Amino acid sequence: MENDILIDFRFKAKDKPRFGELFLITGEEHPKFPARSQTFKDLAPLGFEQLDDFFGILNDEEEGDDVLIWLFPMLNGEEVFHNSGPFDAIRLSYSALRNAPSRISLLQACFDAIKALPEVEVMFEEGKINSFDAVQKRNDEIVAHWRANNVEPGSEQSLLIEEDEDDWDEDEDWDESEEWEEDTDPKKK
Repeated sequence: MENDILIDFRFKAKDKPRFGELFLITGEEHPKFPARSQTFKDLAPLGFEQLDDFFGILNDEEEGDDVLIWLFPMLNGEEVFHNSGPFDAIRLSYSALRNAPSRISLLQACFDAIKALPEVEVMFEEGKINSFDAVQKRNDEIVAHWRANNVEPGSEQSLLIEEDEDDWDEDEDWDESEEWEEDTDPKKK
């Protein structure tokens, strides 16, 4: 069973956000990537921090995964690494298995805040959505599945269940000196 809930927010505006704009969700400006727009600064109260190339909301409780929600920059439908943008979308990733069921309210707060940005289209399970209802329903199905198998989501036991690993190495160190890709295709600007 797929336990991760992935929600993509596509930017329909001509001027797509770059890393400097996305970094504003941390509540600070990035010293190497100045922001051209302050739009993402409104998302700072959600609590995202920079975690390697991505952003995440850290768990401050004992129960559940270390990162409650991940936010990945995307280009051409793929999560990108060491890329300064511009990005055509961002993805929220939330594990319904590894987080306590009550944490879905944080995902909904993120959903509502990002959906409220100008010219954003929300995609979930290959379809466009306008409300959180489909996401909540999927979360409830995952929670019910694991409870039926005597595993409480967010418990120590749930954290021991092996899931398919992503394509990136979790032990990879962050190296600020690495070059960032610059999208120089004039057709995309």
